Amino acid sequence: MNESISLSDALKIIYLKDKAGNSYPFDIEVRTLNRQSKTGGKLNKYIGAKLVAPTTSKPMDAEAVIRSLQFAPSFKRNPNHIKNRTRNIELANGQKKKIHIRLIDSINGKKIVY
Repeated sequence: MNESISLSDALKIIYLKDKAGNSYPFDIEVRTLNRQSKTGGKLNKYIGAKLVAPTTSKPMDAEAVIRSLQFAPSFKRNPNHIKNRTRNIELANGQKKKIHIRLIDSINGKKIVY
Protein backbone atom coordinates (compact mmCIF):
# COMPACT_ATOMS: atom_id res chain seq x y z
CA MET A 1 0.00 0.00 0.00
CA ASN A 2 2.38 2.66 -1.18
CA GLU A 3 -0.28 4.86 -2.69
CA SER A 4 -2.65 7.06 -0.74
CA ILE A 5 -5.81 8.91 -1.71
CA SER A 6 -8.19 11.32 -0.05
CA LEU A 7 -11.58 10.34 1.35
CA SER A 8 -13.38 12.26 -1.41
CA ASP A 9 -11.48 10.29 -4.07
CA ALA A 10 -12.34 7.05 -2.26
CA LEU A 11 -16.03 7.98 -2.31
CA LYS A 12 -15.78 8.63 -6.04
CA ILE A 13 -14.47 5.07 -6.46
CA ILE A 14 -17.38 3.74 -4.38
CA TYR A 15 -19.96 5.67 -6.45
CA LEU A 16 -18.61 4.59 -9.88
CA LYS A 17 -21.27 3.00 -12.10
CA ASP A 18 -21.24 1.42 -15.53
CA LYS A 19 -23.50 2.45 -18.41
CA ALA A 20 -26.29 0.18 -17.19
CA GLY A 21 -26.26 1.88 -13.77
CA ASN A 22 -24.68 -1.02 -11.87
CA SER A 23 -22.01 -0.33 -9.26
CA TYR A 24 -18.46 -1.47 -9.89
CA PRO A 25 -16.99 -3.88 -7.30
CA PHE A 26 -14.21 -2.61 -5.04
CA ASP A 27 -12.04 -3.96 -2.23
CA ILE A 28 -12.36 -2.10 1.06
CA GLU A 29 -10.88 -2.31 4.55
CA VAL A 30 -12.99 -0.83 7.35
CA ARG A 31 -12.43 -0.54 11.11
CA THR A 32 -15.15 -1.46 13.60
CA LEU A 33 -16.34 0.81 16.40
CA ASN A 34 -18.98 0.60 19.11
CA ARG A 35 -19.40 4.00 20.74
CA GLN A 36 -21.55 2.71 23.60
CA SER A 37 -19.16 0.06 24.87
CA LYS A 38 -16.10 1.90 23.54
CA THR A 39 -14.82 -1.23 21.85
CA GLY A 40 -13.63 -1.80 18.33
CA GLY A 41 -10.61 -1.42 16.21
CA LYS A 42 -10.97 -4.74 14.38
CA LEU A 43 -10.04 -4.42 10.71
CA ASN A 44 -12.55 -6.02 8.34
CA LYS A 45 -11.58 -6.60 4.71
CA TYR A 46 -14.34 -6.94 2.12
CA ILE A 47 -13.36 -8.08 -1.37
CA GLY A 48 -15.68 -7.47 -4.32
CA ALA A 49 -18.09 -5.21 -2.41
CA LYS A 50 -20.56 -2.97 -4.24
CA LEU A 51 -22.50 0.10 -3.19
CA VAL A 52 -26.17 -0.65 -2.57
CA ALA A 53 -28.20 1.67 -4.76
CA PRO A 54 -31.25 3.26 -3.20
CA THR A 55 -34.50 1.70 -4.34
CA THR A 56 -36.65 3.88 -6.49
CA SER A 57 -40.36 3.39 -6.27
CA LYS A 58 -42.60 3.69 -9.28
CA PRO A 59 -45.34 6.31 -9.19
CA MET A 60 -48.59 4.72 -8.10
CA ASP A 61 -52.08 5.51 -9.29
CA ALA A 62 -54.95 6.02 -6.82
CA GLU A 63 -56.03 2.37 -6.88
CA ALA A 64 -52.53 1.14 -6.13
CA VAL A 65 -52.27 3.53 -3.16
CA ILE A 66 -55.57 2.25 -1.73
CA ARG A 67 -54.47 -1.37 -2.19
CA SER A 68 -51.15 -0.71 -0.47
CA LEU A 69 -52.88 0.93 2.50
CA GLN A 70 -55.20 -2.06 2.98
CA PHE A 71 -52.27 -4.23 4.00
CA ALA A 72 -50.09 -3.56 7.02
CA PRO A 73 -47.93 -0.63 5.96
CA SER A 74 -44.24 -0.91 6.74
CA PHE A 75 -42.76 2.45 7.48
CA LYS A 76 -39.02 2.76 7.07
CA ARG A 77 -37.00 5.35 8.84
CA ASN A 78 -34.82 7.54 6.62
CA PRO A 79 -31.20 6.42 7.16
CA ASN A 80 -29.76 9.92 6.42
CA HIS A 81 -26.57 8.41 4.99
CA ILE A 82 -25.03 11.77 4.13
CA LYS A 83 -25.65 13.31 7.55
CA ASN A 84 -24.59 10.16 9.45
CA ARG A 85 -21.62 9.52 7.13
CA THR A 86 -22.68 5.93 6.47
CA ARG A 87 -23.07 3.87 3.31
CA ASN A 88 -24.62 0.47 2.63
CA ILE A 89 -22.47 -1.99 0.74
CA GLU A 90 -23.26 -5.44 -0.59
CA LEU A 91 -20.58 -8.07 -0.16
CA ALA A 92 -19.67 -10.65 -2.79
CA ASN A 93 -21.78 -13.28 -0.97
CA GLY A 94 -24.90 -11.05 -1.08
CA GLN A 95 -24.76 -9.95 2.55
CA LYS A 96 -25.38 -6.24 3.20
CA LYS A 97 -23.30 -4.16 5.63
CA LYS A 98 -23.49 -0.57 6.78
CA ILE A 99 -20.10 1.13 7.01
CA HIS A 100 -19.07 4.48 8.41
CA ILE A 101 -16.99 6.37 5.83
CA ARG A 102 -14.68 7.91 8.46
CA LEU A 103 -13.62 4.39 9.48
CA ILE A 104 -12.48 3.33 5.99
CA ASP A 105 -8.81 2.35 6.17
CA SER A 106 -8.14 1.60 2.50
CA ILE A 107 -9.92 1.05 -0.80
CA ASN A 108 -8.54 -1.00 -3.71
CA GLY A 109 -5.19 -1.22 -1.89
CA LYS A 110 -4.84 2.56 -1.52
CA LYS A 111 -4.54 4.01 1.98
CA ILE A 112 -7.05 6.74 2.89
CA VAL A 113 -5.54 10.02 4.04
CA TYR A 114 -7.81 12.35 6.00
